[in-house]
Amino acid sequence: MEVTRTIPVKLSVPNDRQDDLHQTIDQFNHACNYTVHNGRNDDGYLILNKSTIHDRVYHDLRNETDLPANLCVRAYSKAVEAMKSTVSDWKKGNSRPLPYFNEPSAVYDKRTLTIKDRSATLSTINSRVAVEYVLGDYQKSYLGDDDYEKRMGTLHYREDEDAFYLHIVIKKEVEERDGDTVLGVDLNLKNVAVTSVGSFYDGGELLWGQNHYFRVRRSLQHKGTRSAKQVLRRLSGRENRFVLTRLHTISRRIVEEADAYDCSYIAVERLTHIRERMDNRNDQLKRQMHNWAFRELQEMLAYKASEYGIRVEQIPPAFTSQTCSKCGHQSSTNRDSDGWFECNECGYSVDGDYNAAKNIGKKLLTLPSGKRPDGLGDGHLALKSGTLNGNGDYTAYDRTSSDQKSTDRPTTSVVG
Repeated sequence: MEVTRTIPVKLSVPNDRQDDLHQTIDQFNHACNYTVHNGRNDDGYLILNKSTIHDRVYHDLRNETDLPANLCVRAYSKAVEAMKSTVSDWKKGNSRPLPYFNEPSAVYDKRTLTIKDRSATLSTINSRVAVEYVLGDYQKSYLGDDDYEKRMGTLHYREDEDAFYLHIVIKKEVEERDGDTVLGVDLNLKNVAVTSVGSFYDGGELLWGQNHYFRVRRSLQHKGTRSAKQVLRRLSGRENRFVLTRLHTISRRIVEEADAYDCSYIAVERLTHIRERMDNRNDQLKRQMHNWAFRELQEMLAYKASEYGIRVEQIPPAFTSQTCSKCGHQSSTNRDSDGWFECNECGYSVDGDYNAAKNIGKKLLTLPSGKRPDGLGDGHLALKSGTLNGNGDYTAYDRTSSDQKSTDRPTTSVVG
């Protein structure tokens, strides 16, 4: 499988060249917006073919901006991809405005960016600029790995730090892991994630952070002053990084857990209409749910797992929280409003999210032929003390084996 990483690297930019980067970003966004504004055919439909767009706007962009030729190409290509996404939503009946670009960023490819291990050069409106990296151990571990090919990058300016960053895309090939053991993972509000081996990733800190930023945002919005709006923009970036940092930690620990239990698959719920499925929650939880980045967490799981050769598979979400993972009885009254699960049939009593995590893993194992992942075969669900196959047959771990030392761990509660 192909492993792709995006490595954010802080840049040390010469003082006399910073304005060149700012103007390049501004003109890049102008080129994107110009493409959208002029990207309709004679019938009024958005043009989604890049060759046609090239003929329509390329020469105008060269005249309208000081951008090098290949940055003009990157700009109209970015605009076309955004228009494709917009049209896709329109076809689904979703209301969505035309794309508008105002984020301080610009996309670079191999022709406009030369990436080295400790430095780079970037095309600008005024010749190339050479920059040095400000590296931490995380960046060094990837940029110094010769197995990764450095492909392209996106230049970002972070207003709250007054700093430029280069998000470098690197790729390599990794063999998919042999085996058919599955780790089930449930995502929810109280617990950001719970796994089938009994690890709980508590959402308390994340909830506190989102409530804090919500209150600050509301106060600034009520003021409505120019300075308040400036603070709001800086706050948005800070909040996003707060959430993403914690989601990165959680996803990394889940993948490490899957590796420790020798899992080849991680099963998660398909997130389609997840907000509608939460409609029975109170208004406060609905607001928090609306802001939570479950999709981002799944994407983080997928790309972190790929480095281990582990696949992340999505399963249909129906009834995973209502079904008993022990006897299979399904009822809407099995789980109470506080999230505790007690089966009406067999009396099995357990945390509802943990029960759901086991059901999610079992559901991947029991998908009908043709819908199951290639290579899964007669798979097994990873539990804390053993494995369970699709027929419900349990096999305890051999605790004398050093390979199974991780099964002696207690159920964990990790702050998210």
